[in-house]
Amino acid sequence: MIQESRVTPYPFTYPSSPHTRRHGPTGYEDYGSYRPWLRDEFTFRCVFCLRREQWGVITGLWDIDHLVPQSRNSALALEYDNLLYVCRTCNSTKSVHLVSDPCNLTLADCLHVNEDGTITALNDDGLLLIEILRLDNEDYTRFRNLVIQTTRVLATNSWPTFVLWMSYPGDLPNLGKLRPNGNSRPGGINDSFFERRIRGELEEVY
Repeated sequence: MIQESRVTPYPFTYPSSPHTRRHGPTGYEDYGSYRPWLRDEFTFRCVFCLRREQWGVITGLWDIDHLVPQSRNSALALEYDNLLYVCRTCNSTKSVHLVSDPCNLTLADCLHVNEDGTITALNDDGLLLIEILRLDNEDYTRFRNLVIQTTRVLATNSWPTFVLWMSYPGDLPNLGKLRPNGNSRPGGINDSFFERRIRGELEEVY
């Protein structure tokens, strides 16, 4: 049985406040170099659909999305605050479309994932996200339901396996070793998941 002190997070809980960026690296010559910062920034999951790195193969399935697409404003191609960490599916469906910035939006006020894997729009921003990203299609719904039902059983019957599904990845990026040409938010490194793990402050699951 689960100990009362254990936290069993729901796998598809959208943030209850707008995302506040902790990092601000600058000066890289290609946006791919921002990947380790963005992984940490957005908690190793897709900012739109909440799919986690822990739930599958990482290589080739995770992209860096330009909030304002390069085709609309190429000057923002290397601006960190215009970059998001997303899964390949969400990146391809978003494409050149414009959506609200998750850093200016409380996604929990926009979207709610139900126990059966269906997703509900709670306002106009949520409706737009579902429409553009096709978050209510059959594949997404089936996948979410599978994850919800699987993690529910694991939380009760196999806590170590539940932790494998709901923990942070093992390869947390050591941002302190990276050397961008500048950093407008250097204090974020100390609050990175790697540093929190070193200090013994990282939760077992999230």
